[in-house]
Amino acid sequence: MPVATNTLIAIAIGCLSQAPVAQDPIPAAYPEQDALSPFRNPTDLYAPPDELFRQLGIMQNIARRTGAKKSFDEKGREVVDDPSWRAARAKVDKIGIDAGVLAGMMRLHRNAMQRDTAFYGAFYCANISYVMELITHIPGEPSRRAREAAFPRAIAFLRANLGRKFGQLSNDEKAVVIGALPEIGSPAAKAQGLTRHPTDGDHLHAMTLKPFFQLLDVGEAIDQAQALWFLKETFAIRADFANLWLEPALPRMEQLLTSSNEDVRNQVIEIYQLIGPKKLAPPPSDPQELITWARNAAKHLFPPIRNINDAIVQLFPSEERDAIAKAGISALENSGIGDPYRGRRKDGSWFSGFRIGHIPDELVPLAIPKDATVTAVNGIPIGSAQDLLATVTKLVEKKAKSAQPARLMVEYVLKGMTHAIEFRIM
Repeated sequence: MPVATNTLIAIAIGCLSQAPVAQDPIPAAYPEQDALSPFRNPTDLYAPPDELFRQLGIMQNIARRTGAKKSFDEKGREVVDDPSWRAARAKVDKIGIDAGVLAGMMRLHRNAMQRDTAFYGAFYCANISYVMELITHIPGEPSRRAREAAFPRAIAFLRANLGRKFGQLSNDEKAVVIGALPEIGSPAAKAQGLTRHPTDGDHLHAMTLKPFFQLLDVGEAIDQAQALWFLKETFAIRADFANLWLEPALPRMEQLLTSSNEDVRNQVIEIYQLIGPKKLAPPPSDPQELITWARNAAKHLFPPIRNINDAIVQLFPSEERDAIAKAGISALENSGIGDPYRGRRKDGSWFSGFRIGHIPDELVPLAIPKDATVTAVNGIPIGSAQDLLATVTKLVEKKAKSAQPARLMVEYVLKGMTHAIEFRIM
């Protein structure tokens, strides 16, 4: 039996052996529901392709036999060492699988057994990108049996395909990919967000993880643990997916760290260990210390002060942001970081403002260089430390009354050239 399947079975046993307990309101990372969200209520009758499903049923039944010798091929598809299975697989390949038909059955068909067969057959679809899309239907499937069978197959498939890059293709394969793309600059390309041809470092495939995160919001610990396991394995394949998807779920992750279920807690801890620094300390046993440990681990991937490109700096709620505010106010109150200044730009025009002569360590993340002269904040002229403090104080007070990010556009002159940097207080 594959290791991934063993892992899910262990999670299921551990979770089902414990009764659920009441929790605080759930901070949903992705609250918007759609056709992929847990759990669907299929009520339609959907006629499957008879011969295709007959052959898939043969493959599925053989694969379920005790002692069946199963493995995964180089494309991440399950293979059973059985002549009848191989014969049925050959017929499936000859018939071909329509991913649209399977997706319709997964979402709409009220027959759970045929939906299960649709999930089984999804991995034998010839188009890899279509399989990726079908995988995203797993969290919304109401039958736990079908979900548990599909999860390990999905991870095996993702391990074989999700990390592949354009540079790994042959020249002929690259030509096929580029030939299938719309012309750059065309309306079709703009609709898909394409602004250039792929480069060797680009990944070939992508998928949405939203429904898997939504599975964390259901009440059963077994579903939470299995979704966490799937997300952890996906992040191990594609670290950029953690950067892309995980941050909105951190409040929920912290909540699940205090779950009464050991499997849920362990899966969350392993995700933090995956995204944290290499020398991350072992997780403590005390619940409050564990949350502090998790927050420090998350800062490795999601630092609270983020210099995007020296033109945009994001400041998220954190001790670090509080330290910056405290140090900045202290320095401006006594004018300890600079003085009023008037000078000329390279084009000969005059400017005046507040020159930064000293930058305390706490303010280095703000990325305003030493000797820069701040001339305006949000369009308001700055002539002294008091002007700067008053302008920033008003913005902070306004931010305190709103959940929306506050923007602070700082214009400054350095070495005769005008620059601007935007601070986004999240």
